[in-house]
Amino acid sequence: MHRLVAVLFLSAGVAGAADSAGLEFFEKKIRPVLISECYQCHSKDEKVKADLRLDWKGGWQEGGDSGAAIIPGRVGKSLLIQAIRHGDADLQMPPKKKLTAEQIADFEKWVAMGAPDPRANAEATAQDKQMDLEAARRFWAFQPVKAPDAPKLKDPAWAHNGIDRHVLAALKAKGISPGPDAADLTLLRRLYFDLIGLPPTPAQMADFQAAVAKDRKSAIAKTVDALLASPHFGERWGRHWLDVVRYSESTGGGRTLLMKEAWRYRDYVVNAFNTDKPYTDFIREQVAGDLIPGGTIAQRRERLTATAFLLLGPTNYELQDKTILEMDIIDEQMDTMGKAFMALTIGCARCHDHKFDPIRTEDYYGMAGIFKGTKVVVHSNVSKWNERPLPMDAAQEAMAKATATQMAALRKEINALRKKTGGKPVNLPSVLAVNLPGLVVDNAKAKITGSWNKSTSVQNFVDTEYLYASGANKKVVFPLQIAKGGRYEVRVSFAHHPNRATNTRITVRHNDGEKLFRVNQRQAPSVDGYFQSLGVFEFQDGQWDVVEISAEGANGAVIADAIQLLPEGSKAVVKKETPSTKPGKPDPHQDKAKLALSEGENHLLLKIVNAGGPAGFYFKLGGSALPENILALLA
Repeated sequence: MHRLVAVLFLSAGVAGAADSAGLEFFEKKIRPVLISECYQCHSKDEKVKADLRLDWKGGWQEGGDSGAAIIPGRVGKSLLIQAIRHGDADLQMPPKKKLTAEQIADFEKWVAMGAPDPRANAEATAQDKQMDLEAARRFWAFQPVKAPDAPKLKDPAWAHNGIDRHVLAALKAKGISPGPDAADLTLLRRLYFDLIGLPPTPAQMADFQAAVAKDRKSAIAKTVDALLASPHFGERWGRHWLDVVRYSESTGGGRTLLMKEAWRYRDYVVNAFNTDKPYTDFIREQVAGDLIPGGTIAQRRERLTATAFLLLGPTNYELQDKTILEMDIIDEQMDTMGKAFMALTIGCARCHDHKFDPIRTEDYYGMAGIFKGTKVVVHSNVSKWNERPLPMDAAQEAMAKATATQMAALRKEINALRKKTGGKPVNLPSVLAVNLPGLVVDNAKAKITGSWNKSTSVQNFVDTEYLYASGANKKVVFPLQIAKGGRYEVRVSFAHHPNRATNTRITVRHNDGEKLFRVNQRQAPSVDGYFQSLGVFEFQDGQWDVVEISAEGANGAVIADAIQLLPEGSKAVVKKETPSTKPGKPDPHQDKAKLALSEGENHLLLKIVNAGGPAGFYFKLGGSALPENILALLA
């Protein structure tokens, strides 16, 4: 086994971890604001208004003229929170300006956490606040790694290696004996889950038991070697590193942007574990891989990809103060680098000397100056991370140029077609639901959640209008009574347009559960320009909420018009309205109805619906079978 396997020990001290996280939050989010906005009126070194000190923990605990400033865990009851919210004209801090919404939210979160605060000394002097670097450097974590002497054991038979000897010595010192060895199959399952995250197959278990029967130690070693050589090893253990370096395929913060090439860094990490890349190279490539000279095309591509480590953090690229944006990115990079490579919270030193680790503010900004010299962001109204092309050989460059030329020609062709059509879809006439085959439900009969608007701007819709909306908590559900169970093709209609969503969430509920579709409503529906087929599904007879259309997460307007269910295999053609012979004028005798009248008196009820448009309405009875006296009345 030629690899160095790192074992992660998880501490049971959950409370300690929570305290550490709370203090880190205070140092990064609370202390800087107290210093910049509060100390000038509420600290020992300046002046103390209203007898309230905020430069140490006891100050806000005791409070000032109005009582305790903070009640840990009670956000609404804490006077400090009420003051920074500026809800009371007589209680506003700071008095001349209000903190930002983000700063107020940070204080609320801090109080809800219990207001962790390491400032325990009310009389701390400037000298006390200076960091003793020499004393801090003597802390055990900053000492060079040494190879400890092997402990002497009375009975070393249990130990197979140096780590076992140290473990056994510590056990014996506490009067504890090692437990029995795990059963063969239990050990095998532990090895598989630990190294590749998957269980062994029955065949692999049988092979292992057969090998153990011959030589248990050799069987274990060979199994471990085989698992370390598996591509699943990198997938399993690479995930831990991706968590450490905050890997994500979107930016988070502000307007979330998708990082379409982030997968390259993920694959770099997986391959690094699988190829047993030296850890020093692993670090160097991620911090400055683009500066390493020499190497093959493949190596240069790999090193440049590794530097994505610097770009993966949550970033609000919408921030309009670009200087602050750049420094926020640098701070996030240094914070991640410190935690990933050194287990240090470097970010605390952005505003003051670190309170626990030997990092001064001047050291922080010295390192920040190095990162400031790298170009990681390209500024615009909404800025974006810097993208660089990967190195290519001559053949790849030729192929890339040919592809770019082909894409440019296609874009030119698309633009020409858009100009020809005005950039908008050619309107088709609307259709009536009664003219459509199968089972049809229009939006007028749907169950609507949230605010949806009606429109007739784009004509290829069913009946009198379609619905459109965008945003969260808005959906339209189409209920349907199915009289005869069976397999039905499910279709949805929508009036397509360039401002529509390309990722509309449409869910079909059927016998086997439900299926989610992402429908591009900018493209014309595939069935006659009216309906989009979603597939064939099995339904029992009864009442169904067949289709749900949601505006959640949509990147444009979402359209909800109608649904259609057709028995599997049936052919259906949309029956369009009869067009006018002249634009804006209806055909004469557009709709006729033949009635069989009974002898004697007949009652005829006419319901007239004019759905809009330029057409008028007239009514005329005709036919040679009418008696002359009736015709005379109608003349």
